[in-house]
Amino acid sequence: MKPQIIKLIPVISLLSFITLLSCSKDNDDPVSIQTTISAYDFSQVIDEGIPAGYEIGTLQASTNQGSLSFSLTNQNPEGALSIDAATGKLKVANPSLFDYESHPVISGSALVTNEAISENINITITLNDINEDNVYIGTINLRSQTEVDAFGANNYTHISETLNIGKYLDNQISDIDDLSPLSSLTSIGRNLIVGLNPNLQNLQGLDNVSQIRGQIVIVQNESLTTIQSLSKASGLFLSVSIFENDNLQNLDGLEKLEKLIDLNIVDNASLKNINGLSNVNRTNAIYVSNNPQLTTLTGLQNLLKADGGITISDNSALVNIDDLSNLIILGDHLSIVENSSLSNINGIENVMMWPENISIRNNISLQSISGLTRINNAKSISILENPALYSLEGLENLTTASKISINDNESLQNLNQLNNLKSVGELKLDGNENLNNLDGLSNLESVIQNIRIKNNNAITNLNGLQNLILIGENLYIENNSLLTNFCSLQQMLLRNGLAGNYNVSNNAYNPTKQDIIDGNCSL
Repeated sequence: MKPQIIKLIPVISLLSFITLLSCSKDNDDPVSIQTTISAYDFSQVIDEGIPAGYEIGTLQASTNQGSLSFSLTNQNPEGALSIDAATGKLKVANPSLFDYESHPVISGSALVTNEAISENINITITLNDINEDNVYIGTINLRSQTEVDAFGANNYTHISETLNIGKYLDNQISDIDDLSPLSSLTSIGRNLIVGLNPNLQNLQGLDNVSQIRGQIVIVQNESLTTIQSLSKASGLFLSVSIFENDNLQNLDGLEKLEKLIDLNIVDNASLKNINGLSNVNRTNAIYVSNNPQLTTLTGLQNLLKADGGITISDNSALVNIDDLSNLIILGDHLSIVENSSLSNINGIENVMMWPENISIRNNISLQSISGLTRINNAKSISILENPALYSLEGLENLTTASKISINDNESLQNLNQLNNLKSVGELKLDGNENLNNLDGLSNLESVIQNIRIKNNNAITNLNGLQNLILIGENLYIENNSLLTNFCSLQQMLLRNGLAGNYNVSNNAYNPTKQDIIDGNCSL
């Protein structure tokens, strides 16, 4: 298989309160978002003696709309730091000030601004007192066992930049099978990449590494069974990616990690648990995909925040997500897709701040979405292709959304849990074979854009739409083979509530708009 290089981008999102602006034809987006900034104090530990221009890290801040700018407001000692105004990257401006004996701690503050809104970020950089003669300055690429042995003979204790073990970045296979010559290493200034080493069974040799300050990437090491040797490694706001390690059994060895930027666990055929993540309490984004032996998310039980969203997909043995029960802030998106053994999503019932986009798709054993019970508004909700789902319990508090799609859920019989929905930007009901009524939409008053009711072959009438006042764009009612009664649309049409096109075809009865207005609305 051709390896893929993963580019991880730290982004931290903040939820915003969403309110409906208008029910008029001219408003294409029913949601207005209040501008906010989320900013986090910056703390980092680095080695002394690093060169000018060295990237210390990126200030963590986000806004829900617009762009941010960063500026340093003070620093001690003066002149030690520089900052990229657009990205928030902190760099070494004066390397002579990064001396442990003179300045063991370098501090300062920065201002992050979005037009008239700003937030302050405190900066604390702690220097390690090290033997400068034992520091490797720069990035080292060890592409063969010979190179590992030769580098290890120097007994370096610190690498200022990235340690790359293997030929992953070259898209080639290495012969590396033993990392024990690296046992003198205690810190890695940037990234640890271990990739495309088919003979490597463990990471022994990295047992003394206590600091990693960028990314941990363990990818395509087909004989690797354990990463336990990373058990001393810690770091703030790391990105962790564990990809395509066919024989890796668990993530034991990551217990010291607490705050992450991204967590990606993908295509590990033998991975049975992720217990090693038990101290992670915050991350930006989580992506857990195609780990066929993973049965639970035990290891994420202390996770409180996932600002950049969660994707859980194609984990065929996953039976529940109960270990997300302490999650209270979930940003950007929730995607639960193609987990064939998953029967419910109860683990997310305690989330207080919800993402804009929710997709629950093609989980063939899923019977309940009651874990969504605290959500009251959203940008997009898609409930698609879940053949065992018989109820929308979990959506009973939903009042507004920009888009709702409920498609191809063959066991779903009604929409009763949507009884508090008052306004939606676009509504699509398509291919729900056993959906026999729309009564749950009885409080719906406005659809700002389109409403599409298609291929629902058990519906006989449109009861439930009688309180609908406005359809801001088009109405599509098509291919509902038993539908004969359109009378619930009469009052809306009499008031000229349909602003766009009227499209009715291939139903058991297909009245014109004028037929409905005239009272010829049913067979």
